[in-house]
Amino acid sequence: MAGKCSATLESATKRDKADSADLPATEDSGYYQGTISSDHEPGEYRLIVEARVDGKPVRHVSSLSIEPDLGDFGGIDSPYVSGNGLVIPVRFDPDHAGYYALSAQLYNGQRALAQLSTEESLSGGSGTLVLKAHGSVLANQDIEGQLQLRNLQLRQMPDRPGDRTHYAFGPDEGYEFSPPDLGNLRDTPAVNTESEQRAALLRQLADKF
Repeated sequence: MAGKCSATLESATKRDKADSADLPATEDSGYYQGTISSDHEPGEYRLIVEARVDGKPVRHVSSLSIEPDLGDFGGIDSPYVSGNGLVIPVRFDPDHAGYYALSAQLYNGQRALAQLSTEESLSGGSGTLVLKAHGSVLANQDIEGQLQLRNLQLRQMPDRPGDRTHYAFGPDEGYEFSPPDLGNLRDTPAVNTESEQRAALLRQLADKF
């Protein structure tokens, strides 16, 4: 494959050229690859790849979001059982105070057990986001060896309507840990106390009419 290739990064709103780089063809496969570096502000950009292959122009445009550095994941503290659930504290040191939402998947080997999520307000410095797996997804399970927390995704919620939601991701390998004793967990539905109270109030109002 003969020809040349270049990549250009431009602002999605102003269409201003931000950075560009030539992408050389690799010797073994003939594919074009390279790196384009930018110190521009986080936001929405367009990545434009242009090539001339065998004398014919080729152009590809895709959207690209540059995310700010939200902080650092610091691993997990010792998981423990509380009530009818497994509690997994995840350490995250945010660069800025704000409201954060964390989601992750709980695995045992190659078997997915639960999708976990939580939302917490964190101050700048060190913080902890607490994930909880309810007993209904862990009771009576044949769990062998270690548990793994995988596919961690963090969202920094916008301060004002219209602001962007920023994203960060945990380590690719996730976190592995030895589970505490799960023998007392029960396969019973989760109870939302607030929802039950609202339902009781509605029943009382209905009885009056």
